[in-house]
Amino acid sequence: MASHYAASDPQTRKAKLEEVEQDDSHRPAFILSRPEVKLLGIAGVAYDLFVINPVATMLQYRLYDGHSLPTNLEGFMKAGANIGSVIGQFTFGYLADAWGRKAVYGKELELIIIATILCLTTPTGSISPDGSLIYLGVFRILLGIGVGGDYPMSASVTSDRANLRKRGTMLAYIFSNQGWGSFMGSIIFMIVLQCYRHVMETKGEVSKVDGVWRIVVGASLIPAFGTLYQRLCLPESTRYQEAQRMADENYFEEEMKKKEKAEAAGVTIRENPASAALFGSGS
Repeated sequence: MASHYAASDPQTRKAKLEEVEQDDSHRPAFILSRPEVKLLGIAGVAYDLFVINPVATMLQYRLYDGHSLPTNLEGFMKAGANIGSVIGQFTFGYLADAWGRKAVYGKELELIIIATILCLTTPTGSISPDGSLIYLGVFRILLGIGVGGDYPMSASVTSDRANLRKRGTMLAYIFSNQGWGSFMGSIIFMIVLQCYRHVMETKGEVSKVDGVWRIVVGASLIPAFGTLYQRLCLPESTRYQEAQRMADENYFEEEMKKKEKAEAAGVTIRENPASAALFGSGS
């Protein structure tokens, strides 16, 4: 694969596509390379948005003696993250285009971590039951902003780095993590509930369900902290940098001058692979 567009220019070494962006047409699209699996691990954390339903069930027994939650407050608590998600998608999507992926990526995960910790601090034993639901619902809106911001950020970071032939596959894998996150949330919920079963059934300490939902929600912090450093340190993709250069009004004029100088020197000009990747015409 040609990795230089002007062989004699030392700056062209920087034009190489990142390892995950390089062509691997010898393998099927659904088989991922190690860099692609690593990228999916960094970008594909999905859990918090789908765990609210079992949490609501636990709060019924903790706050209302097993009775149903007030309809309006239950709707607010459950819809809070979805409301915030819409805000986060627009906000972080715009900021990622305006400031660059590197400047923004990871900030949405920091917001998710902060909001999750604030949700865990819900003082169910200190304020009224209705107040507890309002408290949790407010911070789930904040959580939703972070989760919503993760959608465009992870999608753009992945598509920027994916080989053109596998871009759709990578995005499908990324968003399939929503289903896996929901599944894992249910598994963790059942495991934790089973651990508390003896205390609640034998000793009648139903209030222990308060610990169940906090552990289930808190478990989402493990993958969040595990990928935070990688997100914050992820470099800007070659494609995004090239797109920014091409947005410069002087880009094509500079490219023509480079070609003229190279032709005068008898050097063969090859297409910048990053530019080719942007338009699907090369490696």
